[in-house]
Amino acid sequence: MNQKLVIQEVEDIISQIWLTIDRWMNTGDKLISSEKSVVFNFAWELQKTCQNRIELIDFETNLFHDFSDGQFLDLFILYRRGDQLVRIGIEFKYPNKKKNNSGQTQVRPKIINDIKRLTWLVANRGIDLGCFLCVTNEKDYVNQGNYKKNTDFLTHHGLTYVKDSLLPANELYKEPVRAITNITFNWNHIQKTQKKYEIVGAVYSFLQPIFIRSNELESGTNF
Repeated sequence: MNQKLVIQEVEDIISQIWLTIDRWMNTGDKLISSEKSVVFNFAWELQKTCQNRIELIDFETNLFHDFSDGQFLDLFILYRRGDQLVRIGIEFKYPNKKKNNSGQTQVRPKIINDIKRLTWLVANRGIDLGCFLCVTNEKDYVNQGNYKKNTDFLTHHGLTYVKDSLLPANELYKEPVRAITNITFNWNHIQKTQKKYEIVGAVYSFLQPIFIRSNELESGTNF
């Protein structure tokens, strides 16, 4: 099995596990109250599903020497299939409205910066496959608002950052990183009522996994 097929297999597994966590959280089968709990439950389910193919699962792996928002990757995985070893990096976000909103003016840039960090790692051969996963109970992330701050950092349903375009930057997240594939935000459990999307039939809207793949890269770095 070549690397491209192994990467496709990994993407399918990640997508299935993400659907499992979606079911747990939206049916109340399992209480997952924090981002760290999302990461742990995802890693636990991945290990159960692929235990004979997982060589390493590591939390908060130090893969960045000088990049906005810290040195650590949420989840780093080594996945082996025959003679193919795939290095996977996953970043998670869980904007969770409790009594107050999660602060989407600040969180939207963090979401895009996670995607930039994964893109940088893939472009510089630090990992073979990047994946961004997000779940929220706030419709503000699903809809495009009339923003006064961080106006370029968008996450609304149907938005695409086109391949080869510069991803948004500001004074906090300043690295110039180009998208190496189309990056599209597709949220589930939503329905448009009048002009806005609402989360319908569920408590949480799950973002379809955003994958960033090394086999789509041209030679050279991207940063």
